[in-house]
Amino acid sequence: MTVFSRWTRRLGKGLRKLFLFEWLALISVATLLLFFSTQPVTTQPVGLALWLFKRMAFLAFLSTVVVVLMNARNFIFRSRDQREQALQSFEPRHASYWIDAGRIMVSFSLIQTTHLILKAYIPLINSGNFDPLLWRLDSVLGAGNDPVLMVLKLFSAPSVHRAFDILYSNLYFLALWAGVVVFFAFLRGRSRIRFFNSFFVMWQLGLLLYVLLPSWGPVFTRPELFQETLINMPSTVVVQRQLFFETSSLVSGQYNVIIRFFGLAAFPSLHVAVFVLYSLWAPKVGKVWLWWNVILIPLTLIGSMLTGYHYLIDGIVGALVAACAWVIGKRSVA
Repeated sequence: MTVFSRWTRRLGKGLRKLFLFEWLALISVATLLLFFSTQPVTTQPVGLALWLFKRMAFLAFLSTVVVVLMNARNFIFRSRDQREQALQSFEPRHASYWIDAGRIMVSFSLIQTTHLILKAYIPLINSGNFDPLLWRLDSVLGAGNDPVLMVLKLFSAPSVHRAFDILYSNLYFLALWAGVVVFFAFLRGRSRIRFFNSFFVMWQLGLLLYVLLPSWGPVFTRPELFQETLINMPSTVVVQRQLFFETSSLVSGQYNVIIRFFGLAAFPSLHVAVFVLYSLWAPKVGKVWLWWNVILIPLTLIGSMLTGYHYLIDGIVGALVAACAWVIGKRSVA
């Protein structure tokens, strides 16, 4: 057997042992490299990737810190026998935990970095726009009525606008990343692997739909509908202005615009998808966590239309994406 064939066999064995999320990470990085090698973006690819990677890596590291602290509390005010019993279930004492945690951290950082960068540059990948189609599909869902207009009329109070401004533009991100930490900390062994398989499938399946069906969202195609609402949403306005600037610059050929909020992509709504996926996995954590995420689903759906980021169809398809990812994740590890 030649040296080459031995290395080939070892490589084959190693690849067969990869988790689904590691395959997604490899494919994502290859796609990102292909994108930057074929597109006229030259000023920030490495810097942007490193900036994102460091932040994603810190979040993944924080998840492990929480696990250690949660396990460590079992040793406080316990008898000697109880401490010995708790030590048996102390995950960080096993090498397999650190190996899996490292694999999750690296894949998490690579996949999220790739997702955000490619999402930002969708106009360079696919210059189409499917907003007119999404408006028509929404009218069908509303039996001839526009669901976005219905939401704007139903939730017209300034106090409601201010509440959703905080929820959608600020608390969403806290709930999203807190969820990653919670599932990492409370799920164990293969359940943790299955969750992250589904979590990353959701993000990259959503990215695929972003690329295939590019859309800007209601507020960027019919801004006149949201003028009165956005008066009471200062945080949302700041983000939307920057998003419009970034995307419109790319559309007009200014390819090296500085990216801060990573582009417009209405279809599907991964804001809704996140909490649907969390709700499907939440029973493994507890009832309080389940109801928290279930409540966030309708609030996020309403907020996505009230702020003008999404159509109703975006939220529905986002929920379907999450359900598909959940099924794939559950079946991904024996």
